[in-house]
Amino acid sequence: MPREIADRPNAEEVLRASEARLHEAQAVGRMGDWELDRDTGAMSWSPQLFRLFERSSAQGTPDLNEALGYYSLESVEHTRAAFWEAIDTGARQELEQSVLLPSGAQRYHATTIVPVKNHRGRVYKLYGTTQDITERKLAEQELRRKTFEIEDLYQNAPCGYYSLDADGMIIRINDTQLRWLGYAREEVVGRMRAFELFSPSSRALFGQVFRTFKKTGLLRNMDIELLRKDRTSMPVLLSSTAIFDAQGSFVASRTVLSDNSDRKQLELERAAHATRLAELSRHMVDVQENERRKFAAELHDHTSPNLAALQLTLTNLARALPAPVHAELEPLLDDAQALLLDTITGIRDICTNLRPATLDYAGLIPAVQDYAQQFHLRTGIAVHLDTTDFNMQLPSNVQSLLFRITQEALTNCAKHARARNVRIHLENSENQLLMDIADDGIGFDPRHLGESGTAPGLGLLTMKERAEFAGGTFALNSELQTGTEIRVSFDLHAGEFSKQPRSARSLANERSASAGPV
Repeated sequence: MPREIADRPNAEEVLRASEARLHEAQAVGRMGDWELDRDTGAMSWSPQLFRLFERSSAQGTPDLNEALGYYSLESVEHTRAAFWEAIDTGARQELEQSVLLPSGAQRYHATTIVPVKNHRGRVYKLYGTTQDITERKLAEQELRRKTFEIEDLYQNAPCGYYSLDADGMIIRINDTQLRWLGYAREEVVGRMRAFELFSPSSRALFGQVFRTFKKTGLLRNMDIELLRKDRTSMPVLLSSTAIFDAQGSFVASRTVLSDNSDRKQLELERAAHATRLAELSRHMVDVQENERRKFAAELHDHTSPNLAALQLTLTNLARALPAPVHAELEPLLDDAQALLLDTITGIRDICTNLRPATLDYAGLIPAVQDYAQQFHLRTGIAVHLDTTDFNMQLPSNVQSLLFRITQEALTNCAKHARARNVRIHLENSENQLLMDIADDGIGFDPRHLGESGTAPGLGLLTMKERAEFAGGTFALNSELQTGTEIRVSFDLHAGEFSKQPRSARSLANERSASAGPV
């Protein structure tokens, strides 16, 4: 007996220490425990529970009805029902509650109710714990809010989203794309394969791309057409990323579709404007050539007869003069004849530059030959014309264009190239017409074209514009001390070209004429 009395203080110390650790643990976990006597309705609270409810210990422990007063209206009935359920059934209850504290703060509690039975199986006491779960609850609410925002963004984004499995079956699709297509979700998800969403012209392309995509895992900005339920089409840009498992096998895709209607419409409008501009440009060139032709004809028709008559008059006048007078006036007459001859030659050159008559009645090759001969006489630069691989009849507007480019290229060569030879090569194949003009002059660096102090510029720009106006391409190649090459080409299937082989006689004459320097 004395030993039991001696051990009692140690047991009490252990108990106090255990209670202290429990209170500390409850404080850290923001948890308190309580008990409720069924028959008396009396409750007992742990110290931490007073702190959770912001209740002073001086106020004493509340009974159940007073304790329920801390809960929000939506939680009161839920909590009361849980207590009665535990008493009536003897089953453990767990619930979450919204609490309105005296300070006005709103907190969230998680309460566990454990029934305690006597030896007859009657519940005579309830034991439980209450924990402050406000931080977790707020985190859950924030997570739900963000999840809702993400889902709303996915469903109502300004672009379409869908996911496919390895067989191409649609396993997820957003509301935006469903609105575009005109389908209900249950008509698409798990029922349609992706290729069924595309127009007939796009299905084969999608099938090929999807097979490759399942290996590469990436697809960017594929131009394709959706097929709506009403059978109308919608242009979209498709980009997709694949999801692979740990073994590298394709699992699913994540695909985004952007409405491409506006861009397609702009492209159509731009193409229409470009076509209109090209038509206007060609019309402008045609008008210019017609005006040149008209002006050259009028200049020739009005001046040539008068100048020829004036030359004849001077000749007759010289013959009619007495010998002494003729001898005295002969220097003046010779000067007048020379001036008249120079004027006739100048007008002929002007008419040739404006519009050579040869171009209209004989075609491009003879016109280039005549112009090259005059160019050689003026500059001393030899021009070699090669038409060995050329055997087609050109439309008149293309003949005018190529002649003007030749004219401009030779003029540039005379002004800037310091060349001794120029080679003009004209050829055609089944698909292409090509003119190549190259000189052996000093050349230049095309990167500096247009800079201050550089010689070539406007002429090259004019040639480029002429070629592009007619639907052709213009290429320039030049290096210092190696000469300059100009290449103009046309796609014979894209323009208004007609394959009309010329007569053997005219072709033979042109080939013989191109055998040496012009």
